[in-house]
Amino acid sequence: MRIIAGKYKGLELEVPKSGTRPTTSKLKEAVFSSLEARGGVKGKVLDLFAGSGALGLEALSRGAEGLFAVDSSRQAAACLKKNALPLQKSGKKVEIRCMKAEKFLEGCKEGGFDLIFLDPPYGMKSPEFEKILSASINLLRPGGYIVAEREKEDFSPFALETLKTMSSGSTACKILKKAEKNDGFASGTGVAFHP
Repeated sequence: MRIIAGKYKGLELEVPKSGTRPTTSKLKEAVFSSLEARGGVKGKVLDLFAGSGALGLEALSRGAEGLFAVDSSRQAAACLKKNALPLQKSGKKVEIRCMKAEKFLEGCKEGGFDLIFLDPPYGMKSPEFEKILSASINLLRPGGYIVAEREKEDFSPFALETLKTMSSGSTACKILKKAEKNDGFASGTGVAFHP
């Protein structure tokens, strides 16, 4: 696996031997092409369930300023540290947290993220995913984006506009946007699921 575009194009990324489900290069390219067309790759990025950090580091390569990468696996955190080092050495800010996404979200004092990647492991139940997505929305600045991947199950977050839906195998990936202030979209944080 490698970074596919931007300043660090071609940088090889170490992937944990188990416990992660890397986003395919084809889907990653489609996601970033769509985000870049909307000016959505900038500012501060949060990569939950980060694994190797491929999505967050790709965002840094394409112009984002800083990254918080969160994964509960020590193996993944070790890969993240190794993968982030070349970017950190050239001045990119990367913070890595080895902890559960729920705990990070509960204690996060940062907020104001411009882009959040939410790619939980297969098998996560709907109520748990809904809770994590709702907490993520609260950390997203108005006009910010969430890229959410979900196995099979469709979902429609009330507080976000769905800009694009893509699929890869049994995975559905949505690019979602939080409303700018006072632009008429609903402000709740509920999520409707469609089996």
